[in-house]
Amino acid sequence: MHQWIMVAGLLTLILISSCKHEPLIAPEGVTDATINTSGNGNNVGNNNGIPCDSNTVYFSTQVLPFLVSNCAKSGCHDAATHEEGVILDSYANVMATANVQPYDPSHGKLLESLTASDPDDLMPPAPNSPLTTQQINLIQTWIQQGAQNLFCTNTLCDSAGISYSSKVEPIINISCKGCHSGSNPGGGITLNSYATVVAQANNGKLLGSIIHAAGYSPMPKNSAALSTCEIGIIRNWISEGTQNN
Repeated sequence: MHQWIMVAGLLTLILISSCKHEPLIAPEGVTDATINTSGNGNNVGNNNGIPCDSNTVYFSTQVLPFLVSNCAKSGCHDAATHEEGVILDSYANVMATANVQPYDPSHGKLLESLTASDPDDLMPPAPNSPLTTQQINLIQTWIQQGAQNLFCTNTLCDSAGISYSSKVEPIINISCKGCHSGSNPGGGITLNSYATVVAQANNGKLLGSIIHAAGYSPMPKNSAALSTCEIGIIRNWISEGTQNN
């Protein structure tokens, strides 16, 4: 009798542990941007999906876009320029060249250069705008969590009834604003306010660029395309009248 109770207990422990969902390491060449699902059949690799955890930082969708926009630019840390040997255009290159110390944000060059008190050491350098406190905190948390390339499935993508402030503006700020702001914006195009974003939406350049349409410069530059969910949000915001809501 006691033996049966022990066996039943072991089976219960096995079943409980097998139900726990942990963030997964992205397979080579796969990012969270490529496996988002939004009811559009764009899921890659895992039909059931890995739910996103609000307490976990996902490098490819939360950190890499603003690193590319603000740092991996021509003349700085793109693959062609690689200032001081640092390339910030992919997870592999960040880990290989930026001296990131997993679980230890107090050491390592990446976070140090983004928070330097000396203007000569601060990155991005003037006249570029520094990263926001939120962006720096994301990098710090990502390093504290092990600087991993985790991925998850976005099951909360809703591209109907779009709010500019809560849906569109965050995408622009993360993936576009780093290049398209300041005194020398990329291509002479500024995306640092609602008015400037609307101007590019109305002339067709915003959507044409993010869907990589013929005749438009593909954006984000030097980076993977926005996810299907993000493109859907911007497309529907435009079709709904580019409201400032």
